[in-house]
Parts: sequence; C-alpha cells; structure tokens
Amino acid sequence: MKSNDRIKSYAVTLLKLCFAALIIYYMVATGKLDLAQISQILHKKTMIFKVVLTLLTVVVLTTTRWYYLLLWQGITTTFKAVLRINCIGMFFNSFMPGALGGDLVKAFYIAKDNKARKVGAVMTILIDRIVGFQAVMIVAFVALFFNHKVMMSNPQLQALAFAIAFYIACSFVAAACVFSKRVKRLFIAVGVKKLVYRLPKKEFLLNIYEAFHVYAHQKTRLLKAIALTILVDILNIYMFYIIGRGMGEDVVTLTSYLTAIPVGILMLSLPVAPAGIGVGQAAFYNLFLWFGARTGSTGATIVTVYQLISISVGMCFVFVYLGNRREVRKALIESQEDSIPD
Repeated sequence: MKSNDRIKSYAVTLLKLCFAALIIYYMVATGKLDLAQISQILHKKTMIFKVVLTLLTVVVLTTTRWYYLLLWQGITTTFKAVLRINCIGMFFNSFMPGALGGDLVKAFYIAKDNKARKVGAVMTILIDRIVGFQAVMIVAFVALFFNHKVMMSNPQLQALAFAIAFYIACSFVAAACVFSKRVKRLFIAVGVKKLVYRLPKKEFLLNIYEAFHVYAHQKTRLLKAIALTILVDILNIYMFYIIGRGMGEDVVTLTSYLTAIPVGILMLSLPVAPAGIGVGQAAFYNLFLWFGARTGSTGATIVTVYQLISISVGMCFVFVYLGNRREVRKALIESQEDSIPD
C-alpha cells in the first residue's frame, strides 16, 4: 500500500469519526440525546441479557445464511470456518467505518481458501448484503399494510411508504433481469455484453452478473435465504422493542417498530461512521417522532443503547481476531494490491 494512499485512508477515517462526534455532541447539547437515561437503561441487567442473547442468535443465523450461499455457489468450506470469519468481520465492523472493515477481511479469508473460485467466493459477501437489504425492505413493506393509518397521517411517512413500495417494485424487475434465462440470452444476443466490455472494470461487472445468475437455478434456495434473513430482521427489531419497552416507551406500537426499525437499520449501515454512530441517532430521533413517540430523544436513546451493546459484543470477538491477527494484517495490505472487490 502506497504511503499516500495510507495517509488518504487515515484522513477519510478521521473525518468520519469527527463527523460522528459532532452529531453526538450536537444531540447531547440540544437535549436530543439523554446520557443520564442511557446510563440508567444500561443498569437493567435482565434487558441487557435478552438483547445480548438475541444478538448472538443473529450472529449464528447470519453465519448460517452466508455458509449456505457459499455452498450453493460451489464453494467448499465448513460452518466453523465461516463462523470464525464472520466473528472477525463483526469485530472489525465495531470500530471501522465502511467496507474497509469486516467485509474486507471476510473477502480475503474466503478468497484465500478458494483461490480457484475467488470471484464467486467474494461475490457471496455482496450477495449476502443484498439478500439482507432485500429482506429488511420486505419486512418494512409488509408492515405498511398493518400500519397504513399512521403512515398516511404524516407527510414524511407517506414519502417513506412510497419509497419502500417503489423499491419493492424495482427489486422484482431487477430479480427478473438477473435470474431469467431469457433475459440472459437477450443480454448476449442484442450485444449488451459488448457494451459492458467498453466499461471500466468490465470483467468485474460480468463476474458479478454471472455470480448472481448461478442462483437462477436455485430460486428455492435463495428464497430460503431470504426467509432466514426475515427471521434475522424480526430478531433485530425485537432487540429495539425490548430496549424501548425497558425504558418505558409504550406509545409507539409494534407495527410501527416493524416499519421504523428496518429503515433505521439501513441508515446504520451507511459507511459514514463506525457502527453508524451519529447517523443512527439522528435517523432514529426523527423516525420515532414521526411514529408518535412522546419525544424523539427516545429513538436516539434506543439506538445508542443498541449500538453500545452490539459494539461490546463485537469487541468480545477480539479473541478470535488475536488468534488470526497475522493473516488479518496480511488481508488489509493485500486488499490494496489485489483485485478483490470491497
């Protein structure tokens, strides 16, 4: 890795950390985030235990999903190996913003063990992300039907409902294009492939398409992966619900959680700050206000407690990392020189 690139990477990370810190400072200074309330909630041991147990269950389920995506792609591995890689990825995602954290390490490991199928192996990480995104939007979309009165009562929520419905419609069109054999034949016949060859990183784009198209013959399996992810999303929502009830929030209904939390989780995944700190507080503050909470600070407090617990669990996986730190270091170096996508 060139020194200039390293300096640039450090500078970008520092800016993201400063951005997150400024948002947190602003929210605390304006009373939108109550640190005293957060401290009180963190002393509720039974609630913390429930959230941690649910979070560990989510880790196992997401590992299972990725494990099967690898097997269906023709990648030979073991559940234990995938769990180890996933734990290391979660450790890095606890403090590193963006895809240069856990996904980068996961990509290196799975590619290193499957050099003959490197692209397909790495693509499973992208596919895993997309399946996760799709399932979260499905949960939010279904919840709209049970929460339509609330959604129509607020202009912001109306716009949110339209955006979710529009995405679902577009995703079905995209799925037809990716998984249809007829579309693939048309893709080749009309010369679209020749157009792709004129684009930068053409081989990478074609490899992505081919990796996705593998699942055209395994639609049932892919639906199982989405179903598994919906269970993961419900458990994630349940964690927020536990925290909300633990702090006495009883105005926002469960169906509102089913719509608000998926949108908030998507905001947390933006590569702006470590674990979505700052961005998550602002997003949940507004979401809970829109859904009728007594105060928006409730949403900011709930997501802060969730982040503190998930970061703490992720940091516990440092022991898995320490057993593989030499290879992880090598991953971070080689990733800047290799053609493995982030």
